[in-house]
Amino acid sequence: MNVVLFYPRGYGYAGKKPAVSTLAVTLPPIGIVSCAAVLRAAGHSVTVMDAACHYEISNDQWVERIIRCTPDIVGFSTLTASFFDAYDVCRRLKERMGSTIKTVFGGVHVSWGKKLILQQFDAIDCLIAGEGEYALRDLCDNKDPAAIRGLWYRENGTLKNGPDQTKTSLCAMDDLPFPAYDLLADFPRRYAMPLFTYPQGPGASIISSRGCVFACDFCDRSVFHTSFRWNSPEYTFELIKKMRADYGIRHFMFYDDLFTLNRDRVSRLCTLLRESGLGITFNCIVRIGHIDKALIDELKSAGRWMIHAGIESGDQDILNSFKGGLTLESIRHDVTMLHKSGLWVKGLFMMGFPGESAASIQKTIDFACSLPLKDANLTAFTPFPGAPLSRDIGKLGDFDQDFKNWSKMDCVNFLFVPKEVASKEVLEKLYRSFFPRFYNRPFMRMVFAKMIVQSPHSYWRLIKNLPAFLRYARNI
Repeated sequence: MNVVLFYPRGYGYAGKKPAVSTLAVTLPPIGIVSCAAVLRAAGHSVTVMDAACHYEISNDQWVERIIRCTPDIVGFSTLTASFFDAYDVCRRLKERMGSTIKTVFGGVHVSWGKKLILQQFDAIDCLIAGEGEYALRDLCDNKDPAAIRGLWYRENGTLKNGPDQTKTSLCAMDDLPFPAYDLLADFPRRYAMPLFTYPQGPGASIISSRGCVFACDFCDRSVFHTSFRWNSPEYTFELIKKMRADYGIRHFMFYDDLFTLNRDRVSRLCTLLRESGLGITFNCIVRIGHIDKALIDELKSAGRWMIHAGIESGDQDILNSFKGGLTLESIRHDVTMLHKSGLWVKGLFMMGFPGESAASIQKTIDFACSLPLKDANLTAFTPFPGAPLSRDIGKLGDFDQDFKNWSKMDCVNFLFVPKEVASKEVLEKLYRSFFPRFYNRPFMRMVFAKMIVQSPHSYWRLIKNLPAFLRYARNI
């Protein structure tokens, strides 16, 4: 079959200048290129279109490009915030091509919505709830839809579905071909790692494990549920080696939820990288309380440059409610240990939890500024539809659950206001106060001076796009 896989922007912008978010970071859509690799290995013709890094192309123009490919199937991968952007392209395609094409949606949002999505959005012919690779391959192979795990579809006006995906039916990670990065136009030139998170370019993100053994109530687990699987160290090393040889990639960001959970796997991978002489650096996310000096030394010896640590809150009561087992003492201990080892540490925080007050948010700001963090990411608590916490979210604060708000669920907009906070404006004011205080610390002045030498490519991107960044800074 002839297949087009489309990744939407996720924001309603198309013009001569990119959005600031695109300037700050643009990562390749790994899920789509993984599906593309499996389809190609099965003998199908595949075209990948990534609208997220081609801001200048309108949805009308994307439709024209897709039509020129004369596809049999068009697949869309979406998050909650990008669903309507993808559906806009899907609807326009259906108006032009009708039943000559089949449209299929995948991703975390439709994995939650399933029947609800098909009922409300009639331009979607079918969707895949869960992992996409094997289900999409089976669909393109014209297998009986009733036997395809995770598939929801229409048949003679009736909504039907195949069996659910189970832990035993999920793909064996090492059996998957390497993601088809070569199908991304201008890879890696059109893509960029987050500013000041890498020492040298070009860079790329990769995923070497799937799932999470923890159960944070604010996390949508509609795709992987409670499973946790990983690629072998040898598979991951060969992928890194190939990307270094084919694309000159010098820095990698592991977007695994739990990269360091399997200690033996990490240790073996570090040995392979250390002995290879590839000269690459990499970042990963660690879970506080699950690292020690020996692990840090091993990661650093293999090229580790920055550690991302999920901290979330500086209020112990909030941590007890949403991230059990994590204490302020353990956070301070581990962040200090990472800092003393010479690694750059980026703290990941969230604001606006249910039960959180202005006073507890201020505790988070104070705590973040007291830690030796060289960067921080602050997101707005967002009650994604598939997260367990969303089931009773209306009882915990002010939240409009109208589906029209999906496009605003980007972890920047405050859609939920806890009962303990007076208004959305209070949340936004606290959010805006975080950044100048965090980045104006004396500690950060020394960091910025070092960044000129340690991350020169980021400085060049910042200076090149300075007017856009200054406009954004004034807005917040």
